[in-house]
Amino acid sequence: MSESNILPEGPVNLAAAEVEERVAQSTPGYHEDEDAELHMAIRMSLEKPDAATTEDTMGDNMPIGKEEQAELDQASFLCNLPPPDNHNEDLAKLHQARVNSAIESETKVEELHSSAVQLMKHFQQSGNWTTIDNAVQLMEEVIKLTPDGHIRKARRLGNLGNAFLCRFEHLGKLGDIDNAILVNQQAVDLTPDGHVDKAAWLNNLGNAFFHRFERLGKLGDIENAILVNKQAVDLAPDGHVHKAAWLNNLGNAFQSRFEHLGELRDIEDAILFKQRAVDLAPDGHADKAAWLNNFGNALQSRFEHLGELKDIENAISVNQQAVDLAPDNHAHKAAWLNNLGNAFQSRFERLGELRDIENAILVKQQAIDLAPDDHAHKAAWLNNLGNAFQSRFEHLGELGDIENAILVNQQAVDLAPDGHAHKATWLNNLGNAFQKPRDIMEATVAYKQATENISSNPFTRYDAACRWAVLCSKYQSPSSALNAYTVALEMIPQVVWFGQTIHHRYEELPKISRTINAAVAMAISVGDLPRAVEWLEAGRGIVWKQILQLHTPLDELREQHPDLANELSRISLALYDAGKSSSQNIGPENNHKSVEEEAQNCRKLAVWYEMLLQQVRELDGFGSFLRSKKFSELAPVAKNGPVVLVNVAELRCDALVLCTSGEIVAIPLPTFSYKQAETLHSRLLSSLRAHGARVNHNGDRAMYLAGEDNQDHFISVLADLWSNVVQPILSELEQALYENSHHSLPHITWCATGALAFLPLHAAGIYDDPTKNVNISDFAVSSYTTMLTAMLGSGSKPKQDPTKTPSVLIVSQPGTSGLTPLPGTVKEVEVIQRYTAPDHTCHHNNELATVEAVLGEISKHEIIHLACHAIQDMENPLNSAFVLYDGRLDLNTLMRMSLQSAELAILLASEMATDNENLQEEAIHLAAGMLAVGYPNVIATMWSIRDNDAPLIADKVYANLLGSRDNSESQAKLTPAYALHEAVKHLRKEVGEMNFVRWVPFIHFGV
Repeated sequence: MSESNILPEGPVNLAAAEVEERVAQSTPGYHEDEDAELHMAIRMSLEKPDAATTEDTMGDNMPIGKEEQAELDQASFLCNLPPPDNHNEDLAKLHQARVNSAIESETKVEELHSSAVQLMKHFQQSGNWTTIDNAVQLMEEVIKLTPDGHIRKARRLGNLGNAFLCRFEHLGKLGDIDNAILVNQQAVDLTPDGHVDKAAWLNNLGNAFFHRFERLGKLGDIENAILVNKQAVDLAPDGHVHKAAWLNNLGNAFQSRFEHLGELRDIEDAILFKQRAVDLAPDGHADKAAWLNNFGNALQSRFEHLGELKDIENAISVNQQAVDLAPDNHAHKAAWLNNLGNAFQSRFERLGELRDIENAILVKQQAIDLAPDDHAHKAAWLNNLGNAFQSRFEHLGELGDIENAILVNQQAVDLAPDGHAHKATWLNNLGNAFQKPRDIMEATVAYKQATENISSNPFTRYDAACRWAVLCSKYQSPSSALNAYTVALEMIPQVVWFGQTIHHRYEELPKISRTINAAVAMAISVGDLPRAVEWLEAGRGIVWKQILQLHTPLDELREQHPDLANELSRISLALYDAGKSSSQNIGPENNHKSVEEEAQNCRKLAVWYEMLLQQVRELDGFGSFLRSKKFSELAPVAKNGPVVLVNVAELRCDALVLCTSGEIVAIPLPTFSYKQAETLHSRLLSSLRAHGARVNHNGDRAMYLAGEDNQDHFISVLADLWSNVVQPILSELEQALYENSHHSLPHITWCATGALAFLPLHAAGIYDDPTKNVNISDFAVSSYTTMLTAMLGSGSKPKQDPTKTPSVLIVSQPGTSGLTPLPGTVKEVEVIQRYTAPDHTCHHNNELATVEAVLGEISKHEIIHLACHAIQDMENPLNSAFVLYDGRLDLNTLMRMSLQSAELAILLASEMATDNENLQEEAIHLAAGMLAVGYPNVIATMWSIRDNDAPLIADKVYANLLGSRDNSESQAKLTPAYALHEAVKHLRKEVGEMNFVRWVPFIHFGV
């Protein structure tokens, strides 16, 4: 990218020879004949026959202007002399002489400053590094000679900052960019609000922050760049001569942050501001080519994110205009050629037209040829040329191309210093270029080094770790693959970061889930079962657990370190609120500044939160505070029966059974595959549509609309699940399954991954052959868990007295404004009340079921039964809610309540246990939410149910849970899982075993 820093000029009065002498003295090895063009430029600027000096305005009675008066005042200040005494002629003459001397000295300083500005302008046209080196040295001398309080100190500091920045751009020395920020900040601080130059200094400071971010990758720098560049734009009125430049620079900053965080709003803002910059620049403007180039870069960046062809077509057009406008000796021509080449390559990779990749290589090679070896961006341009060679190799297969790709990608890596923000990208690309089996070692070394460059983008480092792991899995030892996967999984919190919007975090999850499943498969293959369990649990509900983490009670920390606990609690709440706010859709009516401030505030809070976590973990006894749990901490989940984790990966599929003994049993599933799980899920969806069952996430449980072009595959789906997954597990588990059973049937808890998480394992069986009919309900009672930690939380709750009569809160809404009526809820409530004691029952119905009324009752009851509509928010799960008479009762509100006595939530409304099919490991449905709220048992549905089926299920569930009110002593009471099992068995008889769509959806979550 290119940007415009403003270089205000002052008067230039030194004789040409004197300027040349100063330049020669300040630069070792500078020769008179080295740059005749530079000398000519200086002479032309200095040898003006009508140039006036300050002395010319000092006649006895001549009026002087404001600038001359300021210089005179400044000279008096410098000499530190009192005003002249008119009664002492000698003293007055002495005073006048000293004032004249000070004025002459100040004039020479200003002349020296103006000469440095000339050198900078020459550098910007020619790219001759000796001129910028000379300019920096002259500027530094000017600042030494300029005292504090000088009227022009801010201007001179600003230009020194620009000189440092120009030299940094060319030579890449970190000291220069640090100095640029320092002196530009001083210029801003010295300039009062309302000053004509304030916007210019803010712009220059923003550019310095931008360049340091590009080099070091520290998020704070790009946040500061956007902040001060935005201030510069806001201060400039329409029509300001530099407004286009400042809009361009603000656009650059937004694009850079987009490429770091991936938030779509940033690239939209970048394009908006860069388009305005181009529109404001008239033809012939010196910087129009630069702004066209930057506009093209932004369009290309959006194309790579969204894939809209018009963006890359427009990018090529404006990048070509930029190149055409620049003469061959222009300092930025190489950069613009490189960017044009990138655009050609992007279109080639989309359309496959050979002409585009040929053009890409041609112009990228021209960029390399124009760049001197010590140019700060040469490594980036070499990397891009290598990518183009590799892209053509993949299309044509010519060995020379891949050899060239390796050569120039290696040169790029060798030129990049350690710690460069883009070095991981270049190492990653070098690894990609190593295609032959004999090059595998070199590729893995490159990927590993990329992961170690901590200043680089976490997405890039994570991608390198995944590629490293895949190569090790295929070609090297399993132990090396485990090491690579360990690195990849440790980076996930940086890739799915608190400072990002919840929506953006969810966008990253599908690819991450596949990586975790592959890592688990590798751990199983080498027999490291505890690590496999730990990784599988760490990969479940990543964003969901982040949200819950911000609501974690801090009682133990508060007892020992109350101040730190209070601060962590305050920041956690603020971060949660900020995350919700920044994830909302932003309309055109929203104030852009407030949106930006909210987003930056969220990221600052995330950094603060992580710093506090680190402080806590450094305390004695808190080293594992809010970290992923080890297997020793997870093993107790199986104390009431085996828990079966099913890992579905492309490499292999396995079950990991956590036994009551603490043992892990690994069961390979050789006849099942990742692809088969995807196919079964697709066939299940087709079956549901064929029956008119609603498979979206919001609506009415009673709505059954027959689907078109869908077939009923229920029998084959359930048979495949039995033969390939459930039956092999039950066969292996026969002894372990029954050893802890206290009922006629043992209990088993399922925790599946991938597409298998959407499939009804609890109903697996053979149903179409009377001689072979068998299903899992003949052997075990099934429950599900979203993640093992959810079971730990439930298991830690004190057991209720079995002789105590549980209290039940019933919430029903037969009719809700704007939603389909639920007439079946009336009968549902009637059957529940047959089993509940009146003095232990509270029923809120219709207008009585307000949010406030339900919240006032919920903590008083062990059981809550919700017979109403529900809304699932897949982007922000804690916004998911039950629709009551006067509004929504959301999970976020429930999370803030203390529900110590909560035992069971029954959700027989819309499909309360339906996940987003793109977020297979997240479990972001309402049933998972109620587990998180504090209910250890939840009964819910996988898809929409018929309105008249809910009363049948409710009748049998409560009969088995509570028994009849008349003979409660004589009837054995069942736990929720067993009560539902019996209820579904009854429904199956009522509607017919083959009517799967009606009896299969009812499921139990919990312990």
